Amino acid sequence: MTGTPGTPATPDLFALQLRGVWLRLGREVILRGVTLDVPAGEGVTLLGENGAGKTTLLRLLASGLRPTRGEGRVLGFDLRDSRSVRDNVHLMPVDGGLYPDLTCEENLQFALTMHGQPGDVGAALRRVDLHGAATRRARFLSAGMRKRLALTRAHLLARPVTLVDEPFANLDDAGRQLVLNLLGELRAGGGTLVVAAHEPALARQVAPRALRLHAGQLTPAPAESA
Repeated sequence: MTGTPGTPATPDLFALQLRGVWLRLGREVILRGVTLDVPAGEGVTLLGENGAGKTTLLRLLASGLRPTRGEGRVLGFDLRDSRSVRDNVHLMPVDGGLYPDLTCEENLQFALTMHGQPGDVGAALRRVDLHGAATRRARFLSAGMRKRLALTRAHLLARPVTLVDEPFANLDDAGRQLVLNLLGELRAGGGTLVVAAHEPALARQVAPRALRLHAGQLTPAPAESA
């Protein structure tokens, strides 16, 4: 993988590529020589115990962290080119990453405005049964409501690459089915999806390829992890 920041090197082939990536945070080594190829449009479930580094890997793929050693590309853009990567990637962290003092409507409209996109905020809120809370600040939502709002934002933005951390947490069965529907539609639209989850049987319905992060290395997950 060669090229300069701002110039895609592998368009339309791979959404995500890592080569020999090491990541050290302080004294702790989180990733150890990770190599990864994710074709555009593929869905990947990321498995691993708590503390294995799944969240850290997602942050790195979103250019929120830089490798200590090795190199990576997102849709052909060098990970060092943070602006180009962030224009094409949406990361939904486990806490949703919402603005707590903005209302549900404002959170969605702000995201659309920042990306210069149109979108029907009202219809989006109705779909996830949050229309009654449209003018409520995010800080006053329940954990499940915040999760639904964050997923709605990811669905509205529909970035070429969507990275989702624990999307099924704090949701009942109906909420989990809604997650599957929204993420499934992102994939059906050609988006690339990486889902870090402790519910592999659910996650693999929309992201069939499973990888396990253990001791800083990625390996294919066995079928029984489903």
